[in-house]
Amino acid sequence: MLKSILNSDLVRLIKRSRFVKIAVTAGLVLTLTLGTQTYFVFTTEQDNEATEQGAVTLQVEVGEMYYEQIDSGLPRGLLTAKVGDVIEFTNVGNLRHSVTIEALDFDQVINPGESTTITLEKEVDRVQVYCRFHAPNHEAVLTVTAGGGSTIQNPPADTVDSDTSDLPVYSHEDAVDRLEYTVVDGVKEFHLTAEHFMWEYADGHVLESWGYEGQLPGPEIRVTEGDKVRVIYKNELPIPTTVHWHGVDVPNEADGVPGLTQDAVEPGGTFTYEFTAEPAGTRLYHSHGSHHGDEGKQMDMGLAGPLIIEPQDFVAPDKDFNVFLTERQETGIYPINGRIYPNPEIYNVEEGDRVRLRMINGGSSAIHPMHLHGHQFEIVAIDGNPVPEGASGQLRNNQPLTPGETYDVEFIADNPGEWLFHCHDLGHAAGGMITELHYD
Repeated sequence: MLKSILNSDLVRLIKRSRFVKIAVTAGLVLTLTLGTQTYFVFTTEQDNEATEQGAVTLQVEVGEMYYEQIDSGLPRGLLTAKVGDVIEFTNVGNLRHSVTIEALDFDQVINPGESTTITLEKEVDRVQVYCRFHAPNHEAVLTVTAGGGSTIQNPPADTVDSDTSDLPVYSHEDAVDRLEYTVVDGVKEFHLTAEHFMWEYADGHVLESWGYEGQLPGPEIRVTEGDKVRVIYKNELPIPTTVHWHGVDVPNEADGVPGLTQDAVEPGGTFTYEFTAEPAGTRLYHSHGSHHGDEGKQMDMGLAGPLIIEPQDFVAPDKDFNVFLTERQETGIYPINGRIYPNPEIYNVEEGDRVRLRMINGGSSAIHPMHLHGHQFEIVAIDGNPVPEGASGQLRNNQPLTPGETYDVEFIADNPGEWLFHCHDLGHAAGGMITELHYD
């Protein structure tokens, strides 16, 4: 049994995560550590208890790009049951989905808010469950055994995240646009603190988060090329972390890579980063984790923000907007500037404005093709570096950004109206990555 689990598609699916650790103890239990969460997959001796249990109705939520078995302890994408059980699939998303299980000759379409059920009449081993409208990104793996097979139990209390009831709740109304600094002996000195709080992405949509200065994304740090910069960083998170200055040519000791250029900053600790702000351009700052294995988790929780280095001869456009893209993979939401539809930040312009959009993918893994309705824009910088004059020459209205990429685009606001601006991965749009260009 243990060998079959170790070789199973279930484990292979979990191994796709960059945060996974696997351990086997005494031939009895396979321990899966996914991020900070630990799952225990019990083998033969535990199966005897499952055999004695009667049939039950299992609840599975179907959202944008995920299937999740509720109250099971299973990570998303893994479903398990026994013969005779009933699975009720409920569409909790905003799009139409299908539940397609070819091995069981089951194919049902469910609209938002609707449910469908299947009674499991035979054993199946690691079969695919998928949405035929959004495959291959929307799928899960189902195992049905005669007596419950391998069961997954919730982790012990000491491995679960701490109680969040005492955490402060913040929203965009509490955020500041830009981090202030003081000049000390000719150096621009910033104080930056990583904090643990609850963040309201939209009305009533609140998630536990880690962020800088109590907000998501972190406040913009804006300096001029050639400035001497000092950032005094304090870690008030429950885990060690660092800060990386993405796209900035910092000295090696200021690069923020734990285990390579510095030790991770322990909870309650501080670290001072010093560098000259160069080269000019749209950059970002973000956690590099406590080690290479949890950087993605920390960024997904919110530890990222924009860093703008203006050239010394910068001629500001009429409107200069940051478009900071992130994701919460565990919940399927995709914010712009820490907010999701239907409560996004609106980009207000006036006819005739020269508008610059600084699009920054500050997320951990998703690609976002950003599409602006009613306008064509020109790419003026890639990864913060200006496109040579006359070299671009192409107008676009849709631009993909991979994680860590930045694109600066400009256009003239010459088509009054209310124009949609959104990620054209429509699963991401359904997860909130939608906003509006509004003419005053």
